[in-house]
Amino acid sequence: MQTCDAITKTGAPCRAPAGPAGRCFLHSHPEKARLLGQAGGRKNRHQLPDPPSADPLTAVDLRNILADAIRDVRLKKLSPRSAGAISQLANSLHRVTPSAELEDRIARLEQQLAERGLAADPTESETNGRATNVEQDPLQETEQGGSAVTDPCQPIDMDTKNGSDDAGDGMAKGEES
Repeated sequence: MQTCDAITKTGAPCRAPAGPAGRCFLHSHPEKARLLGQAGGRKNRHQLPDPPSADPLTAVDLRNILADAIRDVRLKKLSPRSAGAISQLANSLHRVTPSAELEDRIARLEQQLAERGLAADPTESETNGRATNVEQDPLQETEQGGSAVTDPCQPIDMDTKNGSDDAGDGMAKGEES
């Protein structure tokens, strides 16, 4: 078989099989060499996957992504370095998700309260809906140290260290049944 009679860029004779004109295809058509090289380069480029949906990822989605990454590493479709980056991103997302969901729930609850008009009074919204003034809530203790009316349904906390229940009968000193 006859070889190409052209000289390569390195100065060595071309070893490709010769065509009817005595030269190989690339030496006969030098303009095609660049186009063929570009086509081969485009074929070898890493193709980015289709962008994922904009929906938030669930734990099941993260599990599936990691399983796909593991499978692709084993099939040598994905480098271990890229799989490690995917794993780190999935771990970060998994750690942030509960906080983000809690923030969303709080925002929804605040919006519902605002819509119902319960947070119209700033004193109520700052104190979890409890009144801050004694006139508004007679069951709260006064600031002077006295106590307001106690709820008869609630048990009374007896202080046994200062002798308020010496007899052990559940009655404070001075109380009679």
